[in-house]
Order: sequence, then structure tokens, then C-alpha cells
Amino acid sequence: MMYALVTGSDHGLGLALVKELLERNFFVAACRLNTKETLVDALKELYGNKLEIVDLDISDYHSVKVMKDRVDTLVPHIDLLINNAAILGDIEKVLGEELDYDEILHVINVNAVGTLRVTNALAPLVLKSGLKTIVNISSEAGSIQDCAREGWFGYCMSKAANNMQSALVHNNLRKKGGRVIAMHPGHVATFMRGHLDTTAQLSPTESAKGILNVVLDTVLPTEERPLYLNYLGERLPW
Repeated sequence: MMYALVTGSDHGLGLALVKELLERNFFVAACRLNTKETLVDALKELYGNKLEIVDLDISDYHSVKVMKDRVDTLVPHIDLLINNAAILGDIEKVLGEELDYDEILHVINVNAVGTLRVTNALAPLVLKSGLKTIVNISSEAGSIQDCAREGWFGYCMSKAANNMQSALVHNNLRKKGGRVIAMHPGHVATFMRGHLDTTAQLSPTESAKGILNVVLDTVLPTEERPLYLNYLGERLPW
């Protein structure tokens, strides 16, 4: 049996990743922020004991600890940890406008530090597995070399920081046979903007299928640095 844990499974890409992993016969721990989001409950009805729903707020240390204690009772190890949970924050304001620094710090706390909280808590379970793989859902917005935006301060800065923590964690795991992949999921139709992004090119299912095809079905090199890829397996500039 292969075991996976996915954060941000309330809806969108996280929910689609859970469904695709279940289709691949994984046991999945699906971490959900908002208990009022019931889409993942429908998957539980379909897949029964192959899926467990776990409450988790990655911005909160205590919530992560409670999650870790629960997951320890559910799985013997974690083959694939997918850190998907993230928030967008303000994407409109540019230099010289009234920036909300508290919001920027909150976005960084969720998207970068939150991912590290989860990874640090679950690293022992990851290292007990055969696959020993962590996928951090990053973004092309985290690329410093390819940056063309003038705003999106919280999101872009958080994803660049997410990429750096991916590299630091990879340096730890690689010595023990593990790896981290920083993954850009593409422009996915999600509700991160507070409404369905109808300008997006991809459905969550299309993105999830692509990500898992790259991670599970492709022979990827384990390099000194983590791979920074998109959902098609193409490399992105750091």
C-alpha cells in the first residue's frame, strides 16, 4: 500500500489531487482547513477506508501538531507528501500604493512557513517510506529570474521563499534517499481569488493528472538541487 498526504484538500487542485491519488490506489490523508467545505466528504463516501479527512490550519503550529499526532495513528509512513495549501492575498497593489503589510506577512506565513511546519512535522514518516518524495506546490510566480510582475507582493515573495525552503529540505532528504520537487501547477481554475478564475487554462483535474504523471510515472533525476518543474515536467528558471 502506498500512502499520501495532501494539504489544502477543501476544493480545487488539492481535492483533485486527492481524487487522482485514490484512483491510483493510494491511501490518502486529506487535510482540510474549513470543515464547512464538504466536497472531500463526498470522496470519503465513495472510497471509504482508503481516505481519511484531517483538520489542518498550516498557519498554526498547534493545528499542525494535532494533525501530526492524528496522522501517526493512520499511516505507517508517507510515500508522497503534497504541500498544496496556499492563499493568494492582494494582487492589485503596486509600489507607492497603500500596501497591507500584515496581509503580506500572513501570506508568507501560510505559503512558505506553513509548508515548512507541515514538512518538519511529517519528515520522519516520509523518511520511513520507499518513495520519500515531497512535492511543494509552488508557482512560476516564485521565479526570481523570470519575474515580470509589478505587484502580487505577498504571493510572489511567499513562493520564492517556498522554493528556498524546498531547496533546504531537499538538502536534508537527499542524503537519506529522499527528494523535494517544487511544482508549478499551471494556471488552474480555482477559487483562490475569492471566485472561480474563469481566465484559467486548466481544470484542477487536468493539472492534478499532469502533476502525478510527472512525479509518479516519469523517471526523474535526483539532482543536487530540487527539481523546479511545471505540471508537464518542463523545467522552470529559479
